Amino acid sequence: MRLEHLFLLNFAASYSEGGYKRLYEYSRWFNQHGGTYFAIHPRCAHLAKEFPSNRFFVVAQSRLRRLFDDRSYLNKILEDIGQPDLYFAYGIPMYGPVGRINWAHLNNILTVGTHVAPISKLHRLKYWYLGRRICRGFAKSDVISAESRFSLQVIAAAGFGNLFLSKNGADDEIASLRQGNHAPAENVATVVGTHNHKALRETLVVFQMLKQEHQQLKLVVIGDARRVPDVMRHRPDVEIRDALPRPAVIEFLRRSRYYISTTYVENSCNGASEGVFLAQTSFITDIPPHAELLAGEQFDHVTVPGLSRPFLRLERSRLRGLNLESWDTIVNAMVAKANAIP
Repeated sequence: MRLEHLFLLNFAASYSEGGYKRLYEYSRWFNQHGGTYFAIHPRCAHLAKEFPSNRFFVVAQSRLRRLFDDRSYLNKILEDIGQPDLYFAYGIPMYGPVGRINWAHLNNILTVGTHVAPISKLHRLKYWYLGRRICRGFAKSDVISAESRFSLQVIAAAGFGNLFLSKNGADDEIASLRQGNHAPAENVATVVGTHNHKALRETLVVFQMLKQEHQQLKLVVIGDARRVPDVMRHRPDVEIRDALPRPAVIEFLRRSRYYISTTYVENSCNGASEGVFLAQTSFITDIPPHAELLAGEQFDHVTVPGLSRPFLRLERSRLRGLNLESWDTIVNAMVAKANAIP
């Protein structure tokens, strides 16, 4: 794909999980195509050595500074590079035009619309406040992207147009399907992510059901250990692994007998995609982004004793990856969209 625009891609508020994954893949792609500009979090400063064709501006902001002054660092970058042809804001409010073309990307569906999820009042207030800023920015954007059709429908219901689907790439899952040789499954059930909407207390219920069949089964929880409920912390059959590098997470999933996701709502199917195509068997909630991932695939609708929500049971061996796309495909589509804007 030929670059016709100079991009400034702002990932300054993202350094982990799906945000880091997209930042890394965008950095790789643009590095291979002549390079462009990125604003990044200090924890991602190492990317400058790995992708030297890009220019990275490291943005150090306190939480208080982000709350009251989330724009001044951009002014300094623009003084250096001039106005970019296209400005891409990943989960960051758009306070006004930055580039000739301005592109907002939604990274957290909880900031837009109303969703049922086990979230504290404090977090709901936080998402409400951030959501107001995000939506005001949508009104100033030439393009709004999100990672599932479900999220685009929520944005459209809020009154916004110029929408673009930009899913997460699935290079690891595609490679796993092509290779077909999987490591022997260990007696482990893995869950990735510890935010409140992941509903880890319900994950424990699913795990206890599975343990009736595999008494030596162990639950591995990967994510911010501070968010893990106390009911999980002191169990001998639960192992809490704090946030891990992506290769380590992939390896855990490859060797897992089970992958569990009890999430209530998601912007994308990113986590589920990695889990269901790498672990041997998966139990995931029946929510719209998961349904998009599995359209045309084989799976079973199941119930979990003690939980009222419906679940899907999947076997890796029955999946074909009908809805997976590579990161190259995803970024090429974005660049093509940018090139098509007058």
